[in-house]
Amino acid sequence: MCKMKGAQRNAVVQVYRVECNRGSKYFSDEEKASAYFDYMTACGFEAELWLVRRYYDEQGTLVKGEQVLWESESDDGIISLLN
Repeated sequence: MCKMKGAQRNAVVQVYRVECNRGSKYFSDEEKASAYFDYMTACGFEAELWLVRRYYDEQGTLVKGEQVLWESESDDGIISLLN
């Protein structure tokens, strides 16, 4: 749980998404997501690793979402944005 505005409390769900030419796959564990990202790039696919956060209110309604690009496979090699 995290405190957002005023006294309202929200639950935060954090997952990792690997996007590539074959589609997207979600992981709750950063190490598994990173390993899958490495596997897909080693197989020659263009891939991106995203950190996705979803914020829910007490009724379970999605109130906010955000995503941050964690790693990306580019023509110049792998770009790590947060490491």
